[in-house]
Amino acid sequence: MTATTAPKELLAMYRQDARQNALDNGVPANRSSFPGLGCEATGMIYLRGKQLTYQPMHSVPSILEPEKIAELLTGDGTCTVVADAKTFARMLVMADNMPSNDFKSLGRRLRISRGLPVSMKLPILTEALSSRYWLQDGLAENSIADWAEAFDVAGPSTAITMRSLITLASDGQRPTALKHGRSVDGMADLEKRIMEQCAWSGISTDCYVYSMLEQYSAKAIGLRTIDPGLLEMHMIDGQVCKIVPMNVAHKTFTASVSSPFKLKEGRKVRLTDGEQIAEVYLNSLRFGEGSLHAVFEQPGSRGPGALMISRAKKGTAPLFAADAVFESFGTGLKNKRWMGDAVQRVTGRDVPLDVALAGAPVD
Repeated sequence: MTATTAPKELLAMYRQDARQNALDNGVPANRSSFPGLGCEATGMIYLRGKQLTYQPMHSVPSILEPEKIAELLTGDGTCTVVADAKTFARMLVMADNMPSNDFKSLGRRLRISRGLPVSMKLPILTEALSSRYWLQDGLAENSIADWAEAFDVAGPSTAITMRSLITLASDGQRPTALKHGRSVDGMADLEKRIMEQCAWSGISTDCYVYSMLEQYSAKAIGLRTIDPGLLEMHMIDGQVCKIVPMNVAHKTFTASVSSPFKLKEGRKVRLTDGEQIAEVYLNSLRFGEGSLHAVFEQPGSRGPGALMISRAKKGTAPLFAADAVFESFGTGLKNKRWMGDAVQRVTGRDVPLDVALAGAPVD
């Protein structure tokens, strides 16, 4: 490893080392401090033979029907865990092959759900496990069988195996101080609204859904960035930087920052020590003694920010900075041209005489 090694290569080496350590220890290693599944599972979808099967967590299985998928996408409080990406792909084939217009939008909604950074309504179990644990080197992260082998929880049926793996994926901390629960609840509500809105096509609806998707992605990325278990890894590609406060004044404080550094001047940032969180402004950047320093606004005295800065300055606790979450409000568009309503004719054009004589309309 050299000083010129690219962050992408460093991340690949970090990942390889983590998986090798899991192999040496004989069990998947903790990766994230947050659960891989944001919401409590209410059901699961898996392949039984060649048949797509839906099973509530506390009831008997049944053949999965398109009506059930539509219900799960828009229902309140539902979190249906899909076994793996292969199973989700089969659901897409089912939706695309529906002859009735009643299901015209189902494939569209499933594709949007699959494109989310992480879904609260239809999470993929193998991906939830991958975000929570480092799997041993040599095993495939997209395989239910390999995860079951790694944890030694393979059961006599897919459903029993999935129940054990869902419990493992749900393990983790949901710290109130890091606003985990609030973020997850907001994402679940937002995804439900996205699934309801994208049942219809049209430019106005598309713009509204796009706005909500931007907000959803901001919440998901923001939550993942401040995950205490991922802070050190995110330092490699600059999503997070480690800061060491130096000069603390009444309204600002100056800190040395780790490299790579991607935060922007004049933007709000999140400070976290892995247990608490505070939001401040990054006022400016400056160079001193050959290194980059950042000048931050002092956080309010009523929150945990001042104490976090004090501990980091004394060297008794680490302190990290990340971009604050930007959220649009997803306001419905009012432009009548986009809504498909009648548009008032433009009248009273001021047309030059020579242009009017050439035949241009004047009203």
